[in-house]
Amino acid sequence: MLILLVMLMVVFFSFQSLFLRLYSIHYAGADAAQSRPVFSICYGMFIAAASLMANGFSFSPSWQTWLLGLVNAGALLLYNISMLEAGDRGSYSFLMIASMFGGILVPLAAGLLFLEEYLRPLQVFAVVLMLISLVVMNLKGISLKESSGAYYLWCALLFLSNGLYGTVMNLQTRMMRGAERAEMLTILFFASALAAALGEALQKRGRQLAGGFRMGRRAALFLLFCCISATVAANLLLYVLPMMNSSVLYTVDNGGVLVLSICYSVILFHEKPQKMQILGMALAVLSIILIEL
Repeated sequence: MLILLVMLMVVFFSFQSLFLRLYSIHYAGADAAQSRPVFSICYGMFIAAASLMANGFSFSPSWQTWLLGLVNAGALLLYNISMLEAGDRGSYSFLMIASMFGGILVPLAAGLLFLEEYLRPLQVFAVVLMLISLVVMNLKGISLKESSGAYYLWCALLFLSNGLYGTVMNLQTRMMRGAERAEMLTILFFASALAAALGEALQKRGRQLAGGFRMGRRAALFLLFCCISATVAANLLLYVLPMMNSSVLYTVDNGGVLVLSICYSVILFHEKPQKMQILGMALAVLSIILIEL
């Protein structure tokens, strides 16, 4: 049953990435730059509202959940900023490696040092194999010839913010023993949506933001599907985290989502996979099998 839930979580996180890509492709707003804050606001508000509704509109978070929810909202904000800033300065493939490495290594280190989580030798090998597979799958697109120091700084922040996000999620489930999941998601995503809206207001782009919500029917539909997928995936993540080693879970999640995303690109967007991508996918699948043994 646990393996099935993890598989479903990975599938829904991959759907989130797929529908986000389709939303970006079909976004028909007058200012394409507004697609990002519009997404952040809609995404955050939807998950917060859906989580609150699923909990019967019961909302009684402890001070620990309030604190960790706000901290993770900050981590999510830093992640989004870092992704945009790094993406404007250099190789997308390299920043994705930085992000996924952070998503695996930072929670792993926190689990080993502070939460008494333990990995068997075979699982350690599987994690290393997954890290190698992530590099192999993105190797073709890496180009660092003209990258600046600022690019590497934003990649480092991307590494830390993605890792911090997973670590805080894990810490909240451990402290609350799996309780207050809805409260955690409500605080986290409402705060992130509010931060995105305030960011636009402080930069005096309120009118542009309002116009950005006129995105077209297709983009709105894909945005809705993305939000639904993200809501299901986030709730599954918090449900599963207390039941298993977070290092194992985040390794499977990062590798599985990337493998499925490449498959979607081949099937839906007719992108021809590179030999290194196929090799990397095979290594990732092998890693997932080994880490579950």
